[in-house]
Amino acid sequence: MCYCKRLKLIDCEMIDCDLAFERSEVEATITTPVISIKNPLQGSRITVPAVGEIIRDIAEGTGNVQAQQKADAACACA
Repeated sequence: MCYCKRLKLIDCEMIDCDLAFERSEVEATITTPVISIKNPLQGSRITVPAVGEIIRDIAEGTGNVQAQQKADAACACA
């Protein structure tokens, strides 16, 4: 799910998801671990139980990501 504006996800499962929320402005509560989250835009609030990697490689990728734990590489959240 990328390039979204004002999207709201409540208690959603995102199975085998990588590069989630790229350049998106979202409010999301995700119930499953995700492989990676990439460049969520300012104003985003994303909550996940675990994330393998948070990628921020553009200046605008400043959204808030809250993970209960960082997934280890062996798990890869899949």
